[in-house]
Amino acid sequence: MNIGNLFAINGKIETEALSVVCVQYAPIGAQTSAEVAENAETVLDYLDQSVSAFPGVDLIVFPEACIQGFAPVNFEEAILEADSPIIKRITERCGTLSVWGFFNFLIWSNEHRCYKNTAYVVNDLGETVYTYVKKYPWIPFENSRPGTRIDVCDGPKGAKLGVIICADGDYSEAWREAAVRGANIIVRPAHYMDPFQNAWEITNRAGAFFNQVYVVAVNTSGMAKNENRSCFGRSMILGPDGNIITEGAAGSVCLIKADLYPGIIDKMREQAVHSNPLYSYDHRGASCPEESGREDGMKK
Repeated sequence: MNIGNLFAINGKIETEALSVVCVQYAPIGAQTSAEVAENAETVLDYLDQSVSAFPGVDLIVFPEACIQGFAPVNFEEAILEADSPIIKRITERCGTLSVWGFFNFLIWSNEHRCYKNTAYVVNDLGETVYTYVKKYPWIPFENSRPGTRIDVCDGPKGAKLGVIICADGDYSEAWREAAVRGANIIVRPAHYMDPFQNAWEITNRAGAFFNQVYVVAVNTSGMAKNENRSCFGRSMILGPDGNIITEGAAGSVCLIKADLYPGIIDKMREQAVHSNPLYSYDHRGASCPEESGREDGMKK
């Protein structure tokens, strides 16, 4: 798991295992409230299936626009209010199952009546503990209102969850912003389509390696009703060395699962100097006597 670094992790490390399940499927490109409701039933079914298939799972992650998809036109009826009863049903199911959930919804913005592509982190009591608005919408096709900040929230088992969404991960600064704010796991739900399979893998591997984090990247798979794009799947969970721990098949519906150890990421960053990108980011010139490893070395 520490393949990509030269140093050994020393001393005794106590850390809990975080069991993560990714749900790979294709939601209907909803144009009506009935189609949104149908997608929501699919999400509820997959929550139940994930808990049944992987007893003890801690966190279940769904792809971008998991109950709405991306219909190319006439999707206004599918956009939800933040207090929508459908969202409440989904978050309450997490409490019923005692599991954390990660969902992505298209939500109306009250300020300008356009929509915001929004990720929800829900705890095992059914409470929404964090929301994130996509900072880099897919220009020019995604006419959503962008967010302004990539932040981190506490998750289960010592996880510090950084959240980016789909096209966010095509910008290196998005990954780094999450990492410098303390993320030891970055979650990336996506609606990533053909023919960009190579870009999907490259950006996920680079995000993990350059920032020394676990990456949980969950993609849509297939071409659903009302959609005009084919998504290739290949959801993947990666280690901080950029290697893929487990991966979903291309084009299929599937659940994938891995056990992650957030405390190891924290210990790696605490101990390492070389092969530690975040240390070097804050201590440029640390090997130079004139700088003496000062934290303001990057500002000179």
